[in-house]
Amino acid sequence: MKKFKILITGLFILAGCTSLFAQDKQILLPGPDGQVVFKLTSENGLLYYEVVNDRNPVIETSPLGLTIKDHVFADISSIRVIKSERINRSYLSRGVHDKAIDNCNSTLVECENSKGLEHFKLEVRVFNDGLAFRYIVPGNGESEITSDNTTFTIPGGSVTWSQGDIRSYEGKYQKRNIEDVKEGSLVGPPLTVKLPGGAGYAAITEGGAGHFAGMSLKADGQRGYKANLTGSTSVSGNIETPWRIIETGKDLNVLVNCDIISSVSPKPDPKLFPQGIATSWVKPGKSVWSWLAGNGGVTFENMKKFSKWAGELGIEYNLVDEGWSKWTDGSKDKWELIKDLVTYSDQQHVKVWVWKAYPDRNGVPGLEDAKARWDFFTQCKAVGVVGIKIDFFDTESQEVMAFYQDALKDAARLQLMLDFHGADKPTGQSSTWPNEMSREGIRGLENGSSWPEHNTTLPFTRYLAGHGDYTPLSFNQKIIGGTTLTHQVATVVAFTSPFLCLAVNPEELLNSPIKKFVIGIPTTWDETKVLAQSAIGETAVFARRKGQTWYLSVLNGAVTKDLSIDLSFLKPGNYNAVTIADDHASADKVMLSEKKYNRKNSIKLQLQAGGGFAAKFTKVDRSKP
Repeated sequence: MKKFKILITGLFILAGCTSLFAQDKQILLPGPDGQVVFKLTSENGLLYYEVVNDRNPVIETSPLGLTIKDHVFADISSIRVIKSERINRSYLSRGVHDKAIDNCNSTLVECENSKGLEHFKLEVRVFNDGLAFRYIVPGNGESEITSDNTTFTIPGGSVTWSQGDIRSYEGKYQKRNIEDVKEGSLVGPPLTVKLPGGAGYAAITEGGAGHFAGMSLKADGQRGYKANLTGSTSVSGNIETPWRIIETGKDLNVLVNCDIISSVSPKPDPKLFPQGIATSWVKPGKSVWSWLAGNGGVTFENMKKFSKWAGELGIEYNLVDEGWSKWTDGSKDKWELIKDLVTYSDQQHVKVWVWKAYPDRNGVPGLEDAKARWDFFTQCKAVGVVGIKIDFFDTESQEVMAFYQDALKDAARLQLMLDFHGADKPTGQSSTWPNEMSREGIRGLENGSSWPEHNTTLPFTRYLAGHGDYTPLSFNQKIIGGTTLTHQVATVVAFTSPFLCLAVNPEELLNSPIKKFVIGIPTTWDETKVLAQSAIGETAVFARRKGQTWYLSVLNGAVTKDLSIDLSFLKPGNYNAVTIADDHASADKVMLSEKKYNRKNSIKLQLQAGGGFAAKFTKVDRSKP
């Protein structure tokens, strides 16, 4: 059986074009403000594309396409726009900010074969901060997509940050000049790029993955990265691929606040989520977690202690990790004991999550089978569990990507929240299924790392894809080596996770001077601003707002430095501030202080290697905006 390729590519984009231009061989598609432009060109039967932002190349001439068995897509004779529309809407969001903006020019392009035998469509949406495109191919019966030939050619002189674990996405990030990236190097997106000549930044990932195999990237050694599917994808009928996404902007603030992934993802089912992401049973919050706490194992009695500590701290959840499925006391089985724990935890004003493996593990059946999954979910619901952490996927094959969708739907029918571990990157699932509260797909405190450099890289790489279950904050120097306690506190502010599972021993936190500050940190934000002092792998400086209260988070890398932070992000008025700074005499201690500030002030910091700073600004007169 022969395999054929659809190839799509692009030519040089006319600088400053701000309106759609189309002919048989060439199409220019600008965003609403005309700065970001996508160009599609047919040449010698093949197709090519380019992307520019403010006349600067973001993606140079690159091929696009698919390999589909039994389908011939070659000898392209013409491309034409068959539909165009302007989309401009806002919608509720969760995590980085509370309102997302979907403002783009959407175009459907038909690509025809010279013999009139085959055709396919390319759907393109161009925003002011990037673009997304996907393939739409007519089909009858079953088709198998064995390769996505989309390539992203990075401009010469660019610097990239990427990690190469395409199974669980828990790799260490590497900073490399694009010319030094060797052929065959793998990337688990997002891939972040600093463009040459002060042209800004870009990030490459995907969105709206649905039941399609996940996309990683594979370097060609010539500044290009080709889409790399995790196995093949079988589709019945028409093929609609996930969206290939390129975010771009003049600074890191644009990337962090980009809404393209959520904007191209399907909207929530109103029957399951009548208020969308604000549906009442979907409740963000913090959780205690015994796995890294170092305060006893996953026993029934110890989990009661963790719920008690959570209640004393005002933490909403207790995550009961691996081990509970073998509980027994001779007269009660695991479900009866979990129900007892739920009853006890309710008395502490704490709700219970439980851990479960996706595959069979240690003699305990997993959740791969649909009936087993539903039976397990219904048992959890019956005993009062509110959320499930599902672990050990370690691939983004079509089967696993489909499982995410099916599990989230089943859980939504029962009003259960989910957290995926040993998983790949987010691709907008939490927009379609608001009950996805977090997912791992990140190198967090469970893994050893060079934390100062890693932590100052994550906000501008992995977190661009969406929430991440890094499990921040620990007092254990064996876990957090190289960072200060202040740095650890600042990660709780900077790392976005609506289900915020803390690694810290809750009994220790109860007696810590940072207790009140940490417990007050929100898990979702109304507004996020990345401040100008930020530099990938060196410093991450975030101002984040919830209501009228602002938080400032500073994560420092491996080199000591002095910073002056302008507080102009504050609204007019006076603020009472609680600040946490490094104690330069001891990495495991902090310096707490209180002071009044307003937006005309600045804060001068002396940051030690692996250090940080955190502050909470509470408005004095809350009646005024």
